Amino acid sequence: MKRKAILSTLALLACGVAGAQSSSATLFGVIDAGVARLSATGGAHATGLGSGGNGTSRLGFRGIEDLGGGFSAGFWLEGQLNNDVGAGATQNTGLDFARRATVSLGGRFGELRLGRDYVPTYLNMNQFDVWGQRGLGTVETTGSSRGGVGSYTRSSNAIAYFLPADLGGLYGSVQYAFGEQLSNKAVIANAAGLSNSAANAATERTGNYHGGRIGYARGPFDVSASYGVFQDAVRNVGTAFYAGDYRIANVGASFDAGVVKPMLLYQRERIDGRNAVADFGFETLALGATAPVGAGLWRAQVARYRQSNSRNDFDKYSVGYVHYLSKRTQLYGDLARLRNKGTGTVALTNLSASVNAPAPTAGGSSTGYMLGVKHSF
Repeated sequence: MKRKAILSTLALLACGVAGAQSSSATLFGVIDAGVARLSATGGAHATGLGSGGNGTSRLGFRGIEDLGGGFSAGFWLEGQLNNDVGAGATQNTGLDFARRATVSLGGRFGELRLGRDYVPTYLNMNQFDVWGQRGLGTVETTGSSRGGVGSYTRSSNAIAYFLPADLGGLYGSVQYAFGEQLSNKAVIANAAGLSNSAANAATERTGNYHGGRIGYARGPFDVSASYGVFQDAVRNVGTAFYAGDYRIANVGASFDAGVVKPMLLYQRERIDGRNAVADFGFETLALGATAPVGAGLWRAQVARYRQSNSRNDFDKYSVGYVHYLSKRTQLYGDLARLRNKGTGTVALTNLSASVNAPAPTAGGSSTGYMLGVKHSF
């Protein structure tokens, strides 16, 4: 009888542990599409259906498991869609999970996350951009493209740590990403004495990333700063080999006064001169605000862009309105204008597919508007 009682008790305890270790998985996504018209000085214009004007169209799967004792495990797989053409974002061929693909462990210590994810500097930029880095009005990081840098938004092969959410308003994260290149000490020591193919080879630094973010949010006030380095982000594989690091730093602040929420973002991008790379600097200063009115939200933003060692600066002015038909469905309209200085020919664009932005004449302007609908599920 005692043995039966003990076995029964152990069975009940096992059931209790199994109940505590519950898990869940969710299918989620966003479908966003709208009609856009873009024009530029010189008479060029384009009209079409764009995807992601107020939020990136995406499809994803996420889940979490309660491990008990305050610990949990989770996964997140998310891919971008170009729903205007019915294809995935990668070369319009199919859906992948390049937006985010992570597995994580969480608890009172915070969260440890591994995989492909946003870098801290982009998280900060997105938070203090009135348009949230989507649509015609967004701040954009045009400095990276003008400096010859590729993606500045995400890192693959990354390990990230996020602070716990109960630190009295303090938040932040750090991230390190592996470029996963073979070590070539000969290239690092003396590239000039090697053949072109050897001298141009990637080093153990190429593709590495490290960065962090720290912020404080309390009541209506929020302020945060971040810094990150993409190593060997700029490379020339010709006879005049060079490589340079891309560094980005920003600081943002907002204050939600109820009737209006002003936002400020300052960002500095730089490429260090190394192995004959010319120094490159780019500054962005954006001031914007949102204002809720009834079932809608007005938003406006002014951004100034300055490039070092050049007079080809430019300004961007944006205004928009979002109307909430429900918690999941929105109608939106945006109007933006970009004005170049000097001999600049920067075009107004931030649509993921099918609407090709015409380039203005030297020193000219670019104008665009878009009307669309966004649905989340």
